[in-house]
Amino acid sequence: MRSEKNNTLYMKKIYILLLILVVCAPLLINAQGEVTQKKKNYLWDVSANAGLSLLWGDANSNGNPLQRWFSDEVSLAYGVTVKRKITDAFQLQFAFQNGILKGKRAKWSGDVYHPVITAKTNFYDYHIGLNVDFTALFGAKPDRLISVYMFGGIGMVHYSGNSYGDDTLMHTVDSKSLMIPWGGGLRLRLDERWSLYGETNFRHAFLDDVDAYIGSGSETNDIYSITGLGVTYKFGPKKPKKIKEPKVELTPYEPIDSVVAEVEEPTEIKYSSNIPKIIEPNSEYMVNTSFSMGDIKGKVIYEFNIPEDIYIGEIVSENANVEKDSSSVKVIWDNIAASDILVNYKLTTGGLEKNSYIVRGSLSYEENDENKTKTFSDRMSLKGETTASNTNNQDKGISKNDNVSINGGVSASNNSGVAEVVPSEVIATNGLEYRVQVAAVFGGTTSKRMLQRKLRIDDEIKEDPYKNSYRYTVGSFETYGEAAQYKALEQVKGAYVVVFKDGKYIGQLDKTNAEVMDKDGVFESGETFKVQLSASKGRPYSISKLAYKYGLDENKIMEDKTSSGWYQYSIGKYLSKEDAQKYLNEIKLKISSAYIIRFIDGKRVKM
Repeated sequence: MRSEKNNTLYMKKIYILLLILVVCAPLLINAQGEVTQKKKNYLWDVSANAGLSLLWGDANSNGNPLQRWFSDEVSLAYGVTVKRKITDAFQLQFAFQNGILKGKRAKWSGDVYHPVITAKTNFYDYHIGLNVDFTALFGAKPDRLISVYMFGGIGMVHYSGNSYGDDTLMHTVDSKSLMIPWGGGLRLRLDERWSLYGETNFRHAFLDDVDAYIGSGSETNDIYSITGLGVTYKFGPKKPKKIKEPKVELTPYEPIDSVVAEVEEPTEIKYSSNIPKIIEPNSEYMVNTSFSMGDIKGKVIYEFNIPEDIYIGEIVSENANVEKDSSSVKVIWDNIAASDILVNYKLTTGGLEKNSYIVRGSLSYEENDENKTKTFSDRMSLKGETTASNTNNQDKGISKNDNVSINGGVSASNNSGVAEVVPSEVIATNGLEYRVQVAAVFGGTTSKRMLQRKLRIDDEIKEDPYKNSYRYTVGSFETYGEAAQYKALEQVKGAYVVVFKDGKYIGQLDKTNAEVMDKDGVFESGETFKVQLSASKGRPYSISKLAYKYGLDENKIMEDKTSSGWYQYSIGKYLSKEDAQKYLNEIKLKISSAYIIRFIDGKRVKM
């Protein structure tokens, strides 16, 4: 785990430099002089910027930031910012940034071997914040040449990336996080509308996997910075307020005895929806719901529950805001503009373990200064023993009679494009089970069925927790060789074989070496001759992968660790060098660098 001391020291230096800049620059800028010419007061400005991004995470080097600026750890980032003037000193800003983050770390604390870590993350973020012009706070004129500013806010960052250890894929991430942006810069005024600026800003994420890598020890949230140049254009001059003369309305007078009371009939709300009355497992239905509101105006809220085994998506309604969680949907119109309002969405069924499901909804509105609510309910019943619906199969590229392979061998008619749930496979007697990992989610989970559709995988996807993440895998095999030939490795980019021990995810394949290796590879007494296949310095290599690569039996390969940190892999068990030589001649057809090694009383000695 990296020492936090260096990063903390660099960040403190940056804070001090910014503070000196903020305090001293306005004092110098006040000497720019006064311009008495009257200028237009622009309310809006838009900026475009480009610069270099730098990662502050587990996967970056511990070098000086100035040195890192001239290394391959910097990448391009660009964005736009729109600001709305509040006063001469304060602006409300909305910003969007897009770019790439890179990291490379070869040095680690301590003497323990660690692979060279490289990382690459694509990101985009957006935030809302407050921009403060410190030169205006110190009394400088609005048409000054140079301005010093700082900003802060809150936003979101969306990122996806990979990390590698010695060029081998280690982690994949596709997530988002709350983000706190802050920074500052110098602005150079060109004329009334145009200006140039240089800015450095930092983004503090609330997760530790922005670089797709989490180091050992305590977790520290990742930070990334962007330093660049930009151009700003002002527009929308503030218009002087028009003074309106009071308007006097003459109200016709009607004698009291001629006034006739009117009794208003309440507006009849008409509800219509094509929520399916009969549903089938693993099917999709397009639902159209409408309300006839009559003369009702103002705010209207439609809310309905999402039953278990039912999924709602692609919600569309004109001029409405949609709020959705796992159990309910809320559609809000701040001010309905028509007498009829419509809500359209896609209803997807899962396994359907119940015979019927009820969708309960309510419509809230205001009539004659009185809050009113109307309720509705629709029952959906499970169809009898029938095949799955063929809804939208053409969109999925699956014909009515297509057979979808489930878990590499069982074929089933599946008209919905979603794999059926199959029983768990038998785990090998040694407790090891090999699967193919197709996705990993850090800091939360994702829908297995949605992942199935996105990756176009027919087989059941399993979800297993591992540290602060969830791993999504397919297939089940007793050996690495079977898993290595599984079709999902070609189907899904970045997929790889992982291993489970007694049903639990254990990650790297080399952790199973003790279970699969030859445990009786040398004679306890006397001489033993073996053929060494390969060796690895500082870290073990997977025996299963080695055996599969050269077509050998993994249970006949022995791992032997030396005091100098080498992991040596050998095969065979012979009493004489001549017998070992015969086997070496065969092995050399596959591994030209193989050679004979010797043991005496179970300990390796020189030949």
